[in-house]
Amino acid sequence: MVLAFAAVLRFAIVPGLQQLPDDLDTTLHYTGTADILDEAALMKGDLANGFKTGVPVELEQRVRVVSAHGDTVVVTDETVLTDPDDNRLSNTKHTFAVDRRNLAAAPAPAGVTVEPHQGLTVGFPIPPEPTDYTYWDYPTAMGATAAYVRTEQRAGRETYVYQMKTAGPLADPSVAGDLPTALSKQVLLAFAPSLPPDQQAQLKQYEALLPDQLPLSYTAEGENTFWVDITTGYVVDVARKQKIDVSLALGPIVVPLASAFSLDLRFAPDTVRTITADAESAASGLRLISVIVPIALVVLAILLALTPLFLARRRRRTVRPQETVTQPVAAPPAASPPPAAAVGADEK
Repeated sequence: MVLAFAAVLRFAIVPGLQQLPDDLDTTLHYTGTADILDEAALMKGDLANGFKTGVPVELEQRVRVVSAHGDTVVVTDETVLTDPDDNRLSNTKHTFAVDRRNLAAAPAPAGVTVEPHQGLTVGFPIPPEPTDYTYWDYPTAMGATAAYVRTEQRAGRETYVYQMKTAGPLADPSVAGDLPTALSKQVLLAFAPSLPPDQQAQLKQYEALLPDQLPLSYTAEGENTFWVDITTGYVVDVARKQKIDVSLALGPIVVPLASAFSLDLRFAPDTVRTITADAESAASGLRLISVIVPIALVVLAILLALTPLFLARRRRRTVRPQETVTQPVAAPPAASPPPAAAVGADEK
């Protein structure tokens, strides 16, 4: 019975702990810098102030489980990017259905609206493996490879390091919705001196044919590095770089205008410390439940199984048959020789 409980603890209860809980609600903080396109300045033709570089920013990311459906949980991932004056620069929200055990994409529960996706979205499996994973890239709305590159110490924890690079058309409506969809001909012509000579010549060739408003298109590039605790799957640190470039089509010519938006972010030091402490605590709990307690139960089971043998052996040593002591028996007395007279009488 004890052995059975040890097996249940190790192979049933422990895996049940290695999954997203129903009450997950965590907030992460990033710090870094941003290069920001000032749409108002550009619309006025103020190119000198049209792009601000190195702006200090903070990003807050909240990940929470909003509903649970057996092995599937519905998770929201919200981010808010602000500048030093607490002005909101960007705001995104995504909703996904994920497998609570391996965190991969799961079918949407009945009656629940989620975004289709491929691979991981809000973290890594528990525990992770030193292998490549498919991870969902929000800006391009495509699954990309989070490649395992090495194992190293990070913030006092042994981690697997994964790197992911992405590039493609901007497909996230929550990001694209904050960007201008068109550029006036006047502003474009003001950009002309900054273009390469061949593009300046082509622009001059098509200038008379250009409409007053020119449609813009955007591409996104990203580079992410994750440091993932090898025991708990907690992401103890993240480095994120994101760039959105704007271009427009002039007949057969695609003119890259500028970088409309770029970010260079890292986990804030407080977030790294908090997650590291949580990973340490979770790892200790998992080690206790998955290793120490089952081993102790196995030892207890062995002792319980051997106890009857020890007791039986002890009884055999203690209870012995009573010894019978034999008293020596006295020899019968020797016969007295006949009197001499009698002997002589007989002889007569």
